Amino acid sequence: MKRLRSILFSLSIVVIHHRGETLSNDEFPTVTLPQGTVRGQKVIPDKLAPYYSFLGIPYARPPLGNLRFKSPVPAEPWNGTLEALQEGNVCKQPGGKGGAPIGDEDCLFLNVHTPQMPDSGTSKPVMVWFHGGGFLLGSGNKQTQGPQFLVNTGIVYVSVNYRLGIFGFFSTEDEVVPGNAGMKDQVLALRWIQENIAAFGGDPNHVTIAGQSAGGASAQYHMLSPMSKGLFHSAIAQSGSIFCPWTRAGNHRENAFLVGRALGFTGETSQELVDFLRNVSSDDLMTTSFITINNEDQYRLTKTFHEVPSVEPVVEGETAFISEDPLILLEEGRFHAVPYLTGVTSAEGLFIVSSGIFEAHRSMQEVDEHFMQVFKPELRFCKEEACGDDMVSKIRSFYFGDKSLNNDTLETLMEMCTDMDFAEGILHSVKKMSSLSNKPVYFYQFSYDGGLAFKKLTYPGMLNFSGATHADDLGYIFEFGVQVSGDSLDAKVRSRMVTMWTDFVKTGNPTPEVTEEFPAWLPYTSNTTNYLEIGSRLEAKSDFNKRRMDFWDELYNSKQPT
Repeated sequence: MKRLRSILFSLSIVVIHHRGETLSNDEFPTVTLPQGTVRGQKVIPDKLAPYYSFLGIPYARPPLGNLRFKSPVPAEPWNGTLEALQEGNVCKQPGGKGGAPIGDEDCLFLNVHTPQMPDSGTSKPVMVWFHGGGFLLGSGNKQTQGPQFLVNTGIVYVSVNYRLGIFGFFSTEDEVVPGNAGMKDQVLALRWIQENIAAFGGDPNHVTIAGQSAGGASAQYHMLSPMSKGLFHSAIAQSGSIFCPWTRAGNHRENAFLVGRALGFTGETSQELVDFLRNVSSDDLMTTSFITINNEDQYRLTKTFHEVPSVEPVVEGETAFISEDPLILLEEGRFHAVPYLTGVTSAEGLFIVSSGIFEAHRSMQEVDEHFMQVFKPELRFCKEEACGDDMVSKIRSFYFGDKSLNNDTLETLMEMCTDMDFAEGILHSVKKMSSLSNKPVYFYQFSYDGGLAFKKLTYPGMLNFSGATHADDLGYIFEFGVQVSGDSLDAKVRSRMVTMWTDFVKTGNPTPEVTEEFPAWLPYTSNTTNYLEIGSRLEAKSDFNKRRMDFWDELYNSKQPT
């Protein structure tokens, strides 16, 4: 359907020319790139300045056939003018009724939105957005991530599609498929931006990578990858870090063969498996990989997010995205030191509990009875039976005492999931980076529970609970179809968020000008545990959730990584 709409739009352009009319350079500007000419369009949003969008630009060849599971290959030049007037395909993912497949393998497109005509002669800072979705879902499309508020501040905004699920993170853990194709897609997009963004009025020497959830974790992964060195100059990671347990998995080869067996594969070698899977339809491959989970993770709350970045084997002639344990790399300070902004929402765990329990039709009683199996896989390390059991027992005692899990303790369960799956790991990352980097590290908690709560509005059942859940902050950066009056508190919170985020993109400091409305957001340091509370107003604070975070520090410090 998307390809049909593209063809029809192109035909409409041809008809206009045949009628003797011409396309206005202002309404439909063109940009010349090494790959060919691109035609975009002028966008006039309500009550904001016009901007220019260039949509669905291919940055890589379609990863089809023998290119399935392989590192991306730069896009080939095109003849004529590419009509960059609508977004490209979303990547293959579960999204239809019952998790039915949507999207396409041919999906490696990016979108450029610029506040000025490309030939204006000035260069603007660039923000590159990697979407979230557990490395399984999502896209860079503007339906839920409208860029107009960001672009209106005078930055160039680029959103990227990258391969998801088994298509992006399949690995045989050897030279046949080392893995991380989806992360290498992101790297190629960043290289494309270095080579081409100046033509759209962007400054290739002033690039901020940003994202939420898996996109936030992606930003931090790039800070550790030798492939990404020099491709960006600051980073924003919302609700995501390599220390979040859902961002890693150590059983990719096992999962790869489990999927193959489920589809009828009877061979033994990695090459035989890959040859077999390259001949499976994309729908069958996605559906089977989505429901095929190893026994260890059957009870895990985040079990559907098992195709994630992995440590690659060193392969002669190949450049690995990451070939050492990322946790060790960060602990040892082996990362690209750039200004870094990261944080959490106040009720991240509401999303985990809702998707992990309610949507999986588990009862609270079942989670209570299988507490060890549900939560031990969420530990950052030390998962062997004795050590892991001891840690989980301490976690249960700290949060629940001798109480059972039931509706009366649901809020406590959400709090525990917030800490276990997000806050502890992100704050640990902040502590390590701030102590080892000569660049500022900014930490925040987004707690505003208002009318633009992106996730709560998507899942209305969450509206019964207080706090800002995972992804609620997105509604205060992007336009996603919900209108609020300009003088409302929702609009004011959005304006503050957009201002701070884009000031960080421009200067590396989210509050370069301190006012009564914008208190100084000071960096987190070893001696000053600063963070910003983003609620109905902005408050500079310190010692984030100290009692709970001290518990996790003591828990993990008592064990050594295995």
